[in-house]
Amino acid sequence: MHSSLMNFDGMRNFIIENELTDSVVIALHPESFDTLALDYIRIHETIERPFEILGIEIVEDTTNTVPKNHFRIIEL
Repeated sequence: MHSSLMNFDGMRNFIIENELTDSVVIALHPESFDTLALDYIRIHETIERPFEILGIEIVEDTTNTVPKNHFRIIEL
């Protein structure tokens, strides 16, 4: 995965292009999650919990299975 997806614009575009719905959650490596969250805060000056982009929840991988600069789409 390109590191460009670790910023707000890249993730938003990925969600739109792949027509993701709220039936999925995107899990990110902790460092990638932090990078994306900080970019979101830079643009929006705040962040909500749960952290969502276009209604898709973005979560930090706590299982240690998502490599840095990668993500996992989890079906709900």
